[in-house]
Amino acid sequence: MNIKEWLKKFKREEKPEEKSGDKSADKNYANRFVKFYHLNKERLNKERRSGYDGRREKGMCVRCRQKSLPGIVFCEYHQSKQKEYNAKARGK
Repeated sequence: MNIKEWLKKFKREEKPEEKSGDKSADKNYANRFVKFYHLNKERLNKERRSGYDGRREKGMCVRCRQKSLPGIVFCEYHQSKQKEYNAKARGK
C-alpha cells in the first residue's frame, strides 16, 4: 500500500444531500454560525416575533419582562434609555 491509497482512507467524502443542490451547497458562508442563521432564519424570526408579541400583549417590557408603561412596549427604565438612544441617533 502506498501513501496515496493510505491517505484516501482518511479523506472526507461529500454527503449526498450536499451534491443535490440544497441551500447549504449553493452558497459559501463565512462560518458555521452565519450558515446556521441563513438556513434557519424563517424559524428564528418567527420565534423572536412570537416572544415579542406575547410579552407586549401581556403588558410586559419586551427587554426585561418588567411591567411596561401603558401603550408602550418598554418599562420605565428602558423607555428612558430608548429616548436617550433616539436623541443621540437623531443628533440632538
